[in-house]
Amino acid sequence: MSPNSPTPEPSQPNGTLEALLAHAPTDTARLAHLLMLEFEVLKARDMAGFEALQEERIAVLQRLSQVAQWVAGQDTVPVLWQNLQADLQQCKQDHLRNIQLLQRQLQAVKGALQALQGESTATVDLYDRLGQVSRRRSVSPFLDA
Repeated sequence: MSPNSPTPEPSQPNGTLEALLAHAPTDTARLAHLLMLEFEVLKARDMAGFEALQEERIAVLQRLSQVAQWVAGQDTVPVLWQNLQADLQQCKQDHLRNIQLLQRQLQAVKGALQALQGESTATVDLYDRLGQVSRRRSVSPFLDA
């Protein structure tokens, strides 16, 4: 091993991290594809499809995380990794989009459950004609009694 070659972590065999770095563009492209598929199954409310994607997505993220940790310890960031940063940022944005969609769907389900259980949604803030936030009273004052 030359003095300039990167030193792998003790738990990693020599060359494994370099191989992960070489595979990082493929992993990044696969992650982007998985996030797109995830968005489609979330839009369709296909939770079985969503769950089916999670194992592979987690494996890809773990490999990319190992590379990121290794690169962070290097004196100079490899050009290959630098070139992936824009794609990784897009993956991050896609992931955040998927989280927001999932949270909205969860809120809709909670609202439907509350409606089915007869719970009041009096905590919803609405604007009046003057643009002021006003607390709306219960739809039926008879339910308050």
